[in-house]
Amino acid sequence: MSVVAAELFDSAFLAKLEHLHLLAKKLFRGEHRAERRSRQTGSSLEFADYREYTPGDELRSIDWPAYGRLERLFVKLYEQEQDLPVHFLLDASASMRWTPSSSGIRHSKFASASRLTAALTYIALANLDRVNIHCFASDILSELGIARGKAQFHSVLDFLRKAPAPDGPTQLLPCVRAFTQRVKRRGLVFVLSDFFDPAGYEEPLALLRHSQFEVHTIQILDPAELAPTHVGDLTLLETETDKSLDLTVSENLIRRYCDEIATFNSSLENFCLQRAIAHACVTTDVPFEDIVLRILRDGMMLQ
Repeated sequence: MSVVAAELFDSAFLAKLEHLHLLAKKLFRGEHRAERRSRQTGSSLEFADYREYTPGDELRSIDWPAYGRLERLFVKLYEQEQDLPVHFLLDASASMRWTPSSSGIRHSKFASASRLTAALTYIALANLDRVNIHCFASDILSELGIARGKAQFHSVLDFLRKAPAPDGPTQLLPCVRAFTQRVKRRGLVFVLSDFFDPAGYEEPLALLRHSQFEVHTIQILDPAELAPTHVGDLTLLETETDKSLDLTVSENLIRRYCDEIATFNSSLENFCLQRAIAHACVTTDVPFEDIVLRILRDGMMLQ
């Protein structure tokens, strides 16, 4: 385990998780609770409806007082609270390892995404949901496996500490195809990425929605990607292809770049909005706990 990985999940990080969990618990168990239920028969939390008895039904589900009044057999239906499958698709492509040399103690995009994944996973496990994490680049690189219950959180941290170093190109579509073929039970999917995929994000996100997943995108960027400041003669290196470009950067070129990145981000946000995909754009200089609270308050884990 690297020193950087150890610092990501240090005692200060872990101490903040329980506080976040307590705040999340109020939301999960509050007004949104009914949204997480599905109709099933049997003894459960709350009565929902009746239907006529059919051979094979549990005798204890029969409403005998109703039989006494109507001389017909009815069984009670209940709403049963379900554990929710929550999947995290964590971008481990080369662009996620980037951080400017002048960033000081700021984490890379992948490190920030890993901390967010750990925090949201902790909340889901504490809520008794079933959780899985999938690291991807041009393919799904590694998978946690299904975890349930807070006791499994140490396995989550071990998995994230040993996650593959970000490398290779972003190819979201084949990864989403593999994911939808592999995962049959629908639930929540968080995609944590910068979404810098030359082939685009539209088709893979549409595929997730078509496959009836509740999709949540968390776009993670470094502040320097939004507002670069270096001017003069520079050599730019494209991290996912190792191609380099020599150019002279002027103030006018920076303004044009800022317009392009703003258009890209706005297009992603609008695409998600039009398809009922929850979206958050965050930067690596924002504390992870502030981001998690924003996600919770926006209802991104409560559907």
